[in-house]
Amino acid sequence: MSSNKQNNSDFNYPSNSKAAINVGVVGHTNAGKTSLIRTLLRDDHFGNVDDAAGTTRSVEQSAIYADNEVVLNLFDTPGFEDSSALLIALDDLSISIKPNSPTELLKAFIDQQGRYADFKQEIKVLRQSLSSDVLLYIIDVREPLLGKYRDEVEILSKAGKPILPVFNFIADENQALNRWRDQMALFNLHAALEFDTVAFDFEAEKRLYQKLQSLMERHYDPLQRLIDYRQQVWQNLNQAAAQRIFILICDVACYRLEATASQSSQSKTIGGNGFSDTDVNKMQAFVRNAEQQALTDLLAIFSFTQLDIDLQQLPVSEGRWELDIFSPHMLKEFGLGIGASALSGAAVGVGVDLMVGGMSLGAASLLGAAIGGGWATARRYQQEFKAVWRRHQWLCVDDDTVSLLYLRQCRLLSTLSHRGHAAQNKLKLVDNGKVGLPQKWPSLLKSLRQNPQWHQATPDDAEYHKSQKLMLEWLLLGN
Repeated sequence: MSSNKQNNSDFNYPSNSKAAINVGVVGHTNAGKTSLIRTLLRDDHFGNVDDAAGTTRSVEQSAIYADNEVVLNLFDTPGFEDSSALLIALDDLSISIKPNSPTELLKAFIDQQGRYADFKQEIKVLRQSLSSDVLLYIIDVREPLLGKYRDEVEILSKAGKPILPVFNFIADENQALNRWRDQMALFNLHAALEFDTVAFDFEAEKRLYQKLQSLMERHYDPLQRLIDYRQQVWQNLNQAAAQRIFILICDVACYRLEATASQSSQSKTIGGNGFSDTDVNKMQAFVRNAEQQALTDLLAIFSFTQLDIDLQQLPVSEGRWELDIFSPHMLKEFGLGIGASALSGAAVGVGVDLMVGGMSLGAASLLGAAIGGGWATARRYQQEFKAVWRRHQWLCVDDDTVSLLYLRQCRLLSTLSHRGHAAQNKLKLVDNGKVGLPQKWPSLLKSLRQNPQWHQATPDDAEYHKSQKLMLEWLLLGN
C-alpha cells in the first residue's frame, strides 16, 4: 500500500508517475502531520513522532499506491514555528520588490533565503507548498484559536494551491472542533475533514480521498481507483483477521487432552475428580499459547508491532460432557435407528466418561454398536475407542472459557481496526459492554465440540465451512 521513504533536507521533487498527486502535509509544529502519514501508510516507523516541538526537521516523502500505480506522493514537512514573524518578513519584502502575485513573493523570499536564517525550516515548507498540487493543513483542535494559526493560513494561501484543513485529535472535542470549523470558514475553507490519527476510522480515510476528488477534478479517476483499492485491502485485512480468530476458537473448542484418572493418593487432583493438575495445567498452557500466537498474527495483519497488551489470564478449567449413554444425536451420527437390535452387542448401562464428538457415551454401548454395524464413521473415533479400554478420559476447555476467548477476540479486532499507527499508548482491551455472544453461539459451539478432528486442521468439510462463514459474519458484520 505504501513505500519509498525519501529524505531531502531542502526539497522533494516528484520522482514518480506524472499522474501522481503531490500532497504537501503542512501545519504548526506537533499538530500531527507525521502522525497522519503514519496512519495512511499503516506504518508506525515513518518519520519521528514526539511531544517535543520541531521533531520533523526535513521534508520526507512516501507514496500511496492503488495496486502498482502511485496515486499520492505525500510530503511531510517541518512545522511552522513563528508564522507571525514570517508574515511580517513577507510583507516587508513585498513592499520592497512589489511582486506581481503572492506566488512570486514566496519564490523571491526563497531565492533570498540567505537573508532569513531564522526561517530555515519555514522556507522548506514554502518550497514544498509551491511544488505540491494540494495542501493538507493539519490542525490540532485542542489548541486555542491564536493569531499564529490565522497567519499560517494566510501564508499558505499565497502558494495558490487548494488547501484542505484536517482536524486532528477530535475525540471528545466537539466544541473545539466547531470553533475551528468556524475559523476556517472565515478563510473560505469550507471543505474540511475530521481525521483522528490516533482513533482511526477507515471511513474518514475514504472521505479524505473524496475531498481531494472535489478539489482536484482532473484527478478524479485515479483517486477513485485508490478509494476502491484501499477499500478492498481494508476488507481483506479484516477478513484475514476474522479467519484467524475462527481458527483460534476452533482449535481451542475442539482441543481434547486424553488423561488417565490418577490412582495414587499422593497425586494432586482437580476438584476431587481424579484428574491430575499436571494435565489441567497442560491444557491451560495450550489455550494461553494459542491465544498468544493469534495475537501475534493479528498484530501483523494490521501492521502493528508486538506491543505490550494487557490481557487477563484465561480461567481455563477442565470440562466433561456427562449426557445420557444413549444420546439420540450420537445414535444418528453412527447411522443407528431407534430399534434396539443394533445394540445387541452392547452391555447397556456401563457409564464411562468418554467424550466422543462432544457427547459422553457408555463405552460398551458405543463399541458394541460400532463393531456390530461396522460403519466407516466409527473409524473416525478409533482413538477414543482405544482410550475406553485403557480407562482413559478426555479433558476439554469449558464453554465459558471458549466464550470468553471469543468475546476477547471481538474486542481485540475492534481495537486494532480503530487504532491509528500514530498511537503511542500501549494496546489495551477495554470491555465497553457492546460485544455479546451471538444468539446462535451455543449451536456453533456444539458443532465445534462434535468435530474434534477440526483441531489444528482445515478440512474440506461443508459443516466446517458453514461454521467458519457464520463466525466471520458475526465478527465482520456484528451479531
